[in-house]
Amino acid sequence: MSVRLALAVFFLASTTHAVADDSTPYLAGKKQGVRTCLDRLQTVANFIVADRPHASHDVWSNNAVDSRMFSSFVVKGYSDGDSHVSIVVGPDKTGRCYAEYNESAYWPEACTIVREKVFSKLKYVDSLKQTTAVLESESGAVNVYLTPQENGNACLTTKREVIFYSAD
Repeated sequence: MSVRLALAVFFLASTTHAVADDSTPYLAGKKQGVRTCLDRLQTVANFIVADRPHASHDVWSNNAVDSRMFSSFVVKGYSDGDSHVSIVVGPDKTGRCYAEYNESAYWPEACTIVREKVFSKLKYVDSLKQTTAVLESESGAVNVYLTPQENGNACLTTKREVIFYSAD
């Protein structure tokens, strides 16, 4: 878990595999004609992937590739297993870009242990269905959801960030 721990503290379709300078979602978006929010896609996808081995399944609108959302499902490799990341980037009706990512991972430890080891700097803010703990960063920009698995002996985590960009 050491690599995942270190990274977790910091915060028409194609399938592509890479360990590269630019992420596969960015390369697919560029190839398909995303222009309006391409720089945002590059920033978010490259931040998410960092230097990790990954593969993506990317989806876009064939009829309006540059004015609709670009969605990417990424499998991101760690030394102890893979996480799943969903990335969505696109323009809103004002023409400004937005982005959202959700990264989910399975931990073979209880959520209380995962919270203390990985997410101790986030504050508890709520629960969903009385089983999933909702944590939040100090800025309120990042949420982490911890859901017990296997009778409380394991944990499913999802890290979520939504970004609304101001005009450039």
